[in-house]
Amino acid sequence: LGGKESISRMHYAVRRLLKIVCSHFKGVVLFIDDLQWSDTATLDLLKSIVLDGEIPSLLIVGAYREDEVPDHHPLAFNIRELEQTNVAITKIRIGNLSVDYAI
Repeated sequence: LGGKESISRMHYAVRRLLKIVCSHFKGVVLFIDDLQWSDTATLDLLKSIVLDGEIPSLLIVGAYREDEVPDHHPLAFNIRELEQTNVAITKIRIGNLSVDYAI
């Protein structure tokens, strides 16, 4: 298999797995932390999952450090691209915790 075909098959397999898992539960949350360190292959896979309208009851929650994601960062580009395709993205900004919350 060529590189692109292998990637397409892997994307399909992951989406198929999520469809099966999500069809057996009333809701599935996929939480991914530190997205600012994601490579483009990971971001492409996430985009493939988000754009697949046949995965039922899946909520994807991604967390990243906004100060580490400038406008030219691949994650920022992917977020803008998904927003342009009318994917519902809710952004919640959480500031740094104060010393009062430290243990």
